[in-house]
Amino acid sequence: NTYFGSKVVSPSTGIVFNDEMDDFATPGRPNLFGLPPSEANYIAPGKRPLSSMSPTLVFRRDFDGEVTPDDDLGKLFMTLGSSGGPKIITAVLQVFMNHALLGMPLYSAVANPRIHDQLLYHNSVVTNYDKCPLLQGPTIEVTNRTRTALKKRSHKLLPVDYLGTTQAISVDLETDLLTAVSDIR
Repeated sequence: NTYFGSKVVSPSTGIVFNDEMDDFATPGRPNLFGLPPSEANYIAPGKRPLSSMSPTLVFRRDFDGEVTPDDDLGKLFMTLGSSGGPKIITAVLQVFMNHALLGMPLYSAVANPRIHDQLLYHNSVVTNYDKCPLLQGPTIEVTNRTRTALKKRSHKLLPVDYLGTTQAISVDLETDLLTAVSDIR
């Protein structure tokens, strides 16, 4: 959940272990992302913690007029996932929509600014938007047009420098060429 998970590395694989215990709720204390605790997610024997983890595989069928069986998933088109705790789902969804639906090249789909709304508060919509300064180069930032449109819909906007870090691989369905992108945030 945090930048280096539990900060414990497996001696045999070199993989950094997650700190999944933060996915449980602690009474009276928000989690690392500032979300309030939910009694349904308190630590108890045999329970699994709530998680936003969303490893995603996207398949496409050829629609050439032929009927295909329901169990035919088609060809792998892309796979993606993200870090970012409660922001994972919106990061994955926005990258998927940018690439698969809007036709952006994969790098652009991943690097494009994002917005996130936790949908926690009644009558007070707080929407986070990317304002991510890179180590060298420009700042990734949502456009003025998008911010203006959200404000017209009564969103309270809050710039943040981290809305998840997405990794994605796409497959060119004609050439089977793989394109892999690691988020620059």
